[in-house]
Amino acid sequence: MKKARRHPPRRAGSVTKGRRRRLRGFTLTELMVAVAVLIVVILATSKIFGTIGKVTGIGEASRDVMQETAAIERQIRSDLARLAPGGFLAIRCVAVPNDVNGSPLLRPNLPPEAIIRADQLVFFTNGVQSIQTFRGGAGSAHKGQSAVARLYYGHAFQLPQGEAVDPDPAGAFVEAHDPEVDLDNPLLPWHVGTSGMVRTVFRRNLSGPPDDYDTTDVSSIDATQPPATRWLLARQAVVLADDGDNEVVFLGENRSAIDIAREVVINGRVDAAKGQLNDIRNTIVGDGTVSWVNQRATIASDVFYPRAERVAPSMHRVDQALTNHVLASACSSFIIDWTYENAVGGFDLDDDGFQDGVQIDPAGEQPWFGLFDPQRGVDTFLAWHGTPTTTTIFATNIDDTTLTPAGAAVEDAGTDVVVYEAIFGYNQDTPLNAFGFPDPALGYTPWPSAIRITMILHDARTRLENGRRIQFVIDLPRRVE
Repeated sequence: MKKARRHPPRRAGSVTKGRRRRLRGFTLTELMVAVAVLIVVILATSKIFGTIGKVTGIGEASRDVMQETAAIERQIRSDLARLAPGGFLAIRCVAVPNDVNGSPLLRPNLPPEAIIRADQLVFFTNGVQSIQTFRGGAGSAHKGQSAVARLYYGHAFQLPQGEAVDPDPAGAFVEAHDPEVDLDNPLLPWHVGTSGMVRTVFRRNLSGPPDDYDTTDVSSIDATQPPATRWLLARQAVVLADDGDNEVVFLGENRSAIDIAREVVINGRVDAAKGQLNDIRNTIVGDGTVSWVNQRATIASDVFYPRAERVAPSMHRVDQALTNHVLASACSSFIIDWTYENAVGGFDLDDDGFQDGVQIDPAGEQPWFGLFDPQRGVDTFLAWHGTPTTTTIFATNIDDTTLTPAGAAVEDAGTDVVVYEAIFGYNQDTPLNAFGFPDPALGYTPWPSAIRITMILHDARTRLENGRRIQFVIDLPRRVE
């Protein structure tokens, strides 16, 4: 019988050749390849998550903008539905070149020749409007209200470096830090440089003479405005209040401004003004001998950019007033166009037949009027309508040739800034003079049938680089008497 072959015992630590091959470690090259692959995977994953985060951020920004848009549209529609027939309506279109200040551009992501729009709309509304800038909140110091208000829609200027109010140690008054502006010396949303500053006194004890809102010169401040993507869109409501005499109105410890264009109103501190619609009309129309040309100029001069702040300089109510009329925190463009329906302005001439009004082809495209913009299909009413003799509407009563800024309209705006104005006054139903013929001196200006709002809104964190373009059309009340 064959004996089984005995293998010699293995020594401790000995490894066969095949096993040595199986236990061999990674080479340096293999490790480097593995690390490189891992880095690629990590980078790809981070890029994916970064893209997801960016898309999510843009989605959130778009949602915020759309929510803000809905609120803005709802507010404008509500206000225009309550147009006061006893007031006026003024549209000012302002086109500002992107490089109006040289460098930096108003919107760095747009070419220098791009146009930034900063239009303005002013009208009056009927309906209860509350005064927000009040002292106290109960009893005799309740929040004042009125049935009429002057409404402004458009951009506002800002002073991000503005100081908080200085309180009197005895508590009798506070002094607010305000820019030295008025209708002749406005601050524009694209301003660069300094601005003179004054201290405006807001007193608590108003039992004596109405010396509240006194100002004293103090110093200057850097009033350079933010880029257009940080411009504020404002809705400034100035309540018209009148206690039946010739004095200003006292509401608790608050006092109204003397008129709707007073410095404390322009500076956003006070939202109540003495007077009613008939007082404003008498100021503009006078005893009936004031020409329409002068009426038009007076109405236009009352259109101004107010001050607003996204963050108040302090918690004091005089500073908090600056945030009351902020409608949108980032609006780089605000455009207003207007239009008529067919036959608006037509009038029966008794035995002489019918005088045509605006002639618009119902089968054609609806024309829109405003600052000339061929890309958007907008022209001035004068250029579109011309000066026909068979009409009751004289286009030059509403808009004249495109204006370059001068005087109180827009000071120091630069010659490249272009301004267009459409003014609609008090005569909406009397185109014929005593002889029964249309007369431009009457200032017959039927109000628009509709206006179109176009704006570019940005989110608060400016994640939407180009913003979101929003447009909507609002039909105005068909008959204003």
